[in-house]
Amino acid sequence: MAKKAKVSVRGYFKDLMGWFGLMKARQAWIDAGDPNIDTTDNAAKLAKELHADAVNAKIIKIKDETPSTKTFTFKALEGSTMPYFNAGQHISVKFCIDGKWVTRPFSVSSCPRDTDEGILEITLRKMPGGYVTGWVWDNWKEGTEVLFNGAFGDGYWSAIRDREHVVGIAGGSGITAFRSIAKDMATSGRPRKFTILYGSRSQDDIIFFDELNEIAAASNGAISVHHVLSEPKEGWTGETGFIGADIIKKLVPDWDNVSYFVSGPQPMYDFLEGEFKKMGIRKKFIRMEEYGETADITTSPLYPKGKEDKSFKIKVIFGLDEQVIDAKATDTVVVSLEKAGLAPDSHCRSGACGWCRSLLLEGEVWQRPQSDGVRMSDKEHGYFHPCSAYPMSDITIQVTSRL
Repeated sequence: MAKKAKVSVRGYFKDLMGWFGLMKARQAWIDAGDPNIDTTDNAAKLAKELHADAVNAKIIKIKDETPSTKTFTFKALEGSTMPYFNAGQHISVKFCIDGKWVTRPFSVSSCPRDTDEGILEITLRKMPGGYVTGWVWDNWKEGTEVLFNGAFGDGYWSAIRDREHVVGIAGGSGITAFRSIAKDMATSGRPRKFTILYGSRSQDDIIFFDELNEIAAASNGAISVHHVLSEPKEGWTGETGFIGADIIKKLVPDWDNVSYFVSGPQPMYDFLEGEFKKMGIRKKFIRMEEYGETADITTSPLYPKGKEDKSFKIKVIFGLDEQVIDAKATDTVVVSLEKAGLAPDSHCRSGACGWCRSLLLEGEVWQRPQSDGVRMSDKEHGYFHPCSAYPMSDITIQVTSRL
């Protein structure tokens, strides 16, 4: 026969009085302690240095990679520390253009260990008609000071989610993140094997051609680079066309036992999504870089018809401040806020990170499906991501951050 256990319940009042006694005991222990003890939280201090709210740096070198691409080398200014990052992540650079603040995410192209020397690099391609890259080409010189924060994004290798062999599929300037991963492999050994499939228009558009070949040659077979050209010049003997299922299977023998990282233009993402489905690749083994902003959203077949030429009003509430601004239905809410000088702190500009998360109080917005990173619980409570949402009527929003 089992023995009965005796349990004594003190009751609500005794428990409450015990709590008051505990507080007195704690205060007595504190009073009896050494008043000169160092209470500095060194872990928090180091974390603040490595993940600062803002990093001030200056450009110490500019290198032409192709006729339309440059690598900018940053050196942290005194008092700032280059942020720790994982190879494959991006930073958010802040620009003051014509008196108004805007942000842009750029992948880091340098190796994480370079931050030990206060060095970080980004590689930019000048986009035709690009608002920010055009300004950068005209204004960034050696000695120019820059402001950014980060790093962000999940386009890096992780042992708990990724396979030992990674296939990086890049298009255009999307190769920048893979340069960082390839350079980091020399010391980190992560991942064990890295196959780069790099799509470019012609030989002249290939970024880091010689450098990537040198890295691959020194890797003992751990890194391989394959170029695929859509408009090759005469004499090209490599792969041609677009990177899809057929080319992947041809160049990657173990194509069904790898993790795929994708970084490039939006049409590449849309195309490869269909190719991966055709190949039967599970989503858990596909990592796509943030989708980014769409230059002309009306080209999307999902964009609501009849709204292309519409303009609306946005009532913006920030704390006790209220302002009403103009907005086009073809501009994201973030772009409209930036044009009005009310830029929120937006890092990814792809609806993924949630830094610009705001509350929709009235009206209707259309959230681009490819960049709808809003959590279900947020949607239920009226929150949305302004960087990937377009006004479909007059709206009232409450923003939670400002640059």
